[in-house]
Amino acid sequence: MDRQVLIDRILETENLTDRLEDDEANTLLNWGIAQVGGLIEGVTDENVAGEKVNGLMHVMRGLNSLAGNPANASHEKIADLLNRYAAMVGSSMKVGEEERHQLSERIAKMQPGEAIQFLTKWLEAKKSQME
Repeated sequence: MDRQVLIDRILETENLTDRLEDDEANTLLNWGIAQVGGLIEGVTDENVAGEKVNGLMHVMRGLNSLAGNPANASHEKIADLLNRYAAMVGSSMKVGEEERHQLSERIAKMQPGEAIQFLTKWLEAKKSQME
């Protein structure tokens, strides 16, 4: 499996970071690139690997949307991001409405760069809790 082809696909897709400034966009791209290895580990079918990267890019679009305009964060948008992430990692993630509400209030007070870093760490922590 040519990992670089998949990374190039991420780097060439503009709508993954179009709501972010350069530094924030680079943070999101670096996070996405770091996910590729784990997603395609053991995958030998290029189509399957491509689908996994499509799922990753779907998550990245959700992060871009939330962090690009943190003031508009809502518990519905948090739930949507969680659903995208759960589909990507192939597991369900239970986060109650109260936690989503608290997260949306917290994110709404952040700058885009803070929001990207916070959300990616939060998703990783949720994933760790499932393992």
